Amino acid sequence: MTNFESLMKDVARTVQGDARRRQLLPEIQARLEALDKQSRQAQRAHGGWRLSLAGAALCAAGIAIFVLRPQPLSFAVDGVGAGRTGALGEQLIGADSGPVALRFSDGSQVTLPPQAQAHVDALDTQGATVALENGTVEVSVVHRKHTRWEIRAGRYHIRVTGTRFSAGWDRKTDALTVTMHEGSVEVTGPGMKAPARVVTGQRLRAKDVSADTQGQDEDPKVVVEDATLAARAEAPVVKEPVAVPAVEAAQPEPAKVIAAPARDDRRGGARVRRAVAEPQSKLALANAEWRSLEAHGKYKAALAVAVRDGFDDGCLRLPAEDVAKLGDLARLAGDYKRAQYAYQAVYRRFRSSTPPLALFGLGKIEFYQNRDYASAARWFGLYMKSGEHALAREAAGLLLESRIKAGDNAGARAAAESYLQSYADGPHAKLAHDTVGH
Repeated sequence: MTNFESLMKDVARTVQGDARRRQLLPEIQARLEALDKQSRQAQRAHGGWRLSLAGAALCAAGIAIFVLRPQPLSFAVDGVGAGRTGALGEQLIGADSGPVALRFSDGSQVTLPPQAQAHVDALDTQGATVALENGTVEVSVVHRKHTRWEIRAGRYHIRVTGTRFSAGWDRKTDALTVTMHEGSVEVTGPGMKAPARVVTGQRLRAKDVSADTQGQDEDPKVVVEDATLAARAEAPVVKEPVAVPAVEAAQPEPAKVIAAPARDDRRGGARVRRAVAEPQSKLALANAEWRSLEAHGKYKAALAVAVRDGFDDGCLRLPAEDVAKLGDLARLAGDYKRAQYAYQAVYRRFRSSTPPLALFGLGKIEFYQNRDYASAARWFGLYMKSGEHALAREAAGLLLESRIKAGDNAGARAAAESYLQSYADGPHAKLAHDTVGH
């Protein structure tokens, strides 16, 4: 077999795959150089042969360039209609029988669970643009040298270079949620003066206020938070009892102790009063339906079941941890009125034994949602007094910010001094130094 024949066979093999093509390119280039060198050596005895080799080398190079040039991505749809080729603009919906996976030729994948809706808007050599119409999708983008992917949801744009995350879009409320599993993304859209960077372990929540609500003192809201904390305890609170929304059932009266009449027990003649156990709330059951839905991240469905099974009554009867969990559930489902009611019930009923993370959540919601900075400072202060250390540094920083925004200069100075004593290199250190210096 001649060098030229061998070279042409190598060029032919390059069509087998992008990865293999990239590995063969240096080899092809080396062989072309070897051929050119050989042709120069044979020039004196075979002048015409050099020309032939040069022409063959040029031909081979042209073939290699054609084969190796970047190709636009394509994708296949697995799940319902498994194995078929996807098309731009085609509406894709996750089936009840299982998720639908969009498998792209660069190795990236977008998975649509049941009821999620999306379509592919654009494909090029560096990536794709996927429009999320409703629901939550799981995204895994393979990083390459010039990767350029984008997920669009309403007026929000998620720019991706290589990462794993989930993106959720509720088209009824124009609410976006981005939860990072690995890597980072940048999000732009309403309420953002600059791109919001979201990294591993963080969650971004944003809500686009539509034109018909503007002018009613409501601005687009964007929050970047710790994803683990967000799944546990962050909810708004009020200083006074909050009625549940008018469209829901009225909140019940506080639970009453039900006891049987006194009777003789005959143990030493003592009269023993025995309590009659109340029927256990459905919400308290270990296998309650709402718990399973909440564990799978189906917060709105879980809340609907909890309301059906006595959410309001449960807040007045269940143990502190369960009530706090109901507050978390309502917050994650976006029902802040009901979350306020649950958290208020925890604090009102258990006071000194209120779960510390609930106190921290109360402070964050007062700060970010209600913009009541004096109340936020109170909750952050209570959290720090609880002895809980998991979020102590963040609570100390937010306490400082709250007091500054509330106009409490003396309190802000005290918070700044305390912060510097404990977290001299913390993220709020500069603000603390500036506050102490005034």
